[in-house]
Amino acid sequence: MSKRKRQEAILSLIAKHQIATQEDLVARLSRVGIHTTQATVSRDIAELGLVRVGGGPDSHYVKSSDGLGAASPAGREERLQRLLRDLPLTVRRGQGIAILTTTPGSANSLASAIDAVAWPELIGTIAGDDTIFAALALHPRAYEGFAQRIAQLGAYVQPED
Repeated sequence: MSKRKRQEAILSLIAKHQIATQEDLVARLSRVGIHTTQATVSRDIAELGLVRVGGGPDSHYVKSSDGLGAASPAGREERLQRLLRDLPLTVRRGQGIAILTTTPGSANSLASAIDAVAWPELIGTIAGDDTIFAALALHPRAYEGFAQRIAQLGAYVQPED
């Protein structure tokens, strides 16, 4: 089976079914005669620009509306914006970090999308269940730049005292 055919099957399956995990997707592909691994499906998901929306038992993969895929900068920012439309995110300033809080079960998806946009103000993220620590670059206006960018995409940035 060619990569193109496999990816077309993935798009067809996520359009017809709410698929919550990569393992579920591998199983559904197997049922339609496409035998593959979770690692291959993971790469396909990234290349196709699929995003996981919702939290907990209602989470599932959907196609990014612009079709650019995760490889393009616009596609990565679109993925983050789409997640922020579906998931609340509050941003607070810490000492050299931003503390982001969201709904339970959503932090990993959001942290991955935030890392993927590769903004210069951000070094990287660590996610728990509903909290993300975002390590900021060592320049004085890193928090302000990060807060402005993420607010433009739909996050709520708490005003400072």
